[in-house]
Amino acid sequence: MGAQATKHAAEPRIAPRWTLRKQSGAVELVLGGEWTLYSGLSGIPEAAAAQIELGSGQSLRIDASEVTRWDSTLPAFLLALAEYCRSQGWTLDAGRLPAGLRTVLKMADELSPPASARAPRPAPLFRRVGRRTLQYSAKAGETVSLLGEVVIAFVQLLRGKATYYRADAWAVLQACGADALPIVGLVNLLVGAIIAFVGAVQLKEFGAGELLADGVALATVREMAAVITAVVLSGRTGAAFAAEIATMQGNEEIDALRVMGVPVVEFLVLPRVLALALMAPLLYLYSCALGILGGFLVGTGMLDLTLTSYAERTVLALNAHQFILGLSKSLVFGVLVSLAGCFYGLRAGRNAAAVGEATTSAVVAGIVGVITVDAVFAVCANALGI
Repeated sequence: MGAQATKHAAEPRIAPRWTLRKQSGAVELVLGGEWTLYSGLSGIPEAAAAQIELGSGQSLRIDASEVTRWDSTLPAFLLALAEYCRSQGWTLDAGRLPAGLRTVLKMADELSPPASARAPRPAPLFRRVGRRTLQYSAKAGETVSLLGEVVIAFVQLLRGKATYYRADAWAVLQACGADALPIVGLVNLLVGAIIAFVGAVQLKEFGAGELLADGVALATVREMAAVITAVVLSGRTGAAFAAEIATMQGNEEIDALRVMGVPVVEFLVLPRVLALALMAPLLYLYSCALGILGGFLVGTGMLDLTLTSYAERTVLALNAHQFILGLSKSLVFGVLVSLAGCFYGLRAGRNAAAVGEATTSAVVAGIVGVITVDAVFAVCANALGI
């Protein structure tokens, strides 16, 4: 058997060849030899096509009766030749090909667009704007609908009729709160230090270093603690909500819940919204402490401020209105981030790519929503004189 394999390997290969025969109204391309991967076919499709001289609408006949052996290389060559004929406006006659090759060429011809097809013209500007406006309006309507369902589910919870697992709700609460303490604390500590560093550079020139504590306290309590915490929660918790629910959507677990009569909003969305709404204000207070601590570390290092003086200026700069404003922001931010994660998770497709798209959309929507709502809070606070 080994001798036969050696003899077969030693047999000379017949190089692939083609011959052009011109007949009445058509040109016949006769193929012969071995059309295999190891027969040295480099450049053959281009060379064969370059020798064909036909006018538009004329026919090119293919004859493969002299081919002794072929593999996938021959169909690839014929497909490339068919595409070239289609671009030149020629007709390809495959009547003398084996049935399998004729089927491949027929399928390729059905899937390929006609040569005369033109690229679609872009829609007018106003039409594109209108379509995009309708898409955003529909998405806004779906968001309001989800918010209404959450409110109804919350009423059911108050009445003791909501459907959920306490163990799952506790796990979500822990993931939103205790598990987020390290990253939230680190980020807010660094943000407070950055604010203090920028302020110290300027205040030092005017000899007003004792005002550093005022600036850091006000910036942290009014704006940065709530916003930075919400941004971190959007990238951490909101993305996790979207990924979890989108994965359940892909695994048809949500469909199973609906079939069993389990309210999806009560079972999945409500615990997450309540968990983040409860934990966001507590994380805000924690962030305020860490942000002020970061400012204190920079102030004592650059301006030689003492702990007593820094604490006195901080207490004098803050009042209950600042904390009420910050707590209100954090509560709204928590609801917004959780709704964004659940909304895009429920609207996700049923494949792996859809999970990634839902996660990305949830993070983007959460961060943009946080910044937008913070701007609204700033305008309202200014109007109320807070």
